Amino acid sequence: MGSYAIEPITAGESVAAFGGWVADEAELRSLPAERISRTMQIDEHLYLVSGETADPGDYVNHSCTPNCGLAGNMLVVAMRDIAIGEELTFDYAMSDGGDYDEFDCLCGLAECRGVVTGRDWRLPELQSRYAGWFSPYLARKIANESKGLQ
Repeated sequence: MGSYAIEPITAGESVAAFGGWVADEAELRSLPAERISRTMQIDEHLYLVSGETADPGDYVNHSCTPNCGLAGNMLVVAMRDIAIGEELTFDYAMSDGGDYDEFDCLCGLAECRGVVTGRDWRLPELQSRYAGWFSPYLARKIANESKGLQ
């Protein structure tokens, strides 16, 4: 599945939102894999788990060269203009800081990392490319690491 633009989208426009409930790691680990795949890390050991039915944001797939980024914990925003029919994507490195949802990437693009991990946000090239598009949780981690803090 995926989400596709049904009309032109302008850079900066909100395209989807995430919703659900907050779970700690123990709750997360008890969920079925399908629910874990619709989860976003929002803080150390805290996760936003999608509701029983998928939210629009749940259909925005990963890409190693995305056209969308995050504004806060819940909004998916166009990073550039998006044409009709183009798939809406964001790089999960913008939101995931743990190993709860690692997978082989199938985006097939020249920039493809091959495997998406919860450590990808640490890659300097991604920190540079996605500055301003990381979740608040990862933006804090990046800032703290740059100051030598954990």
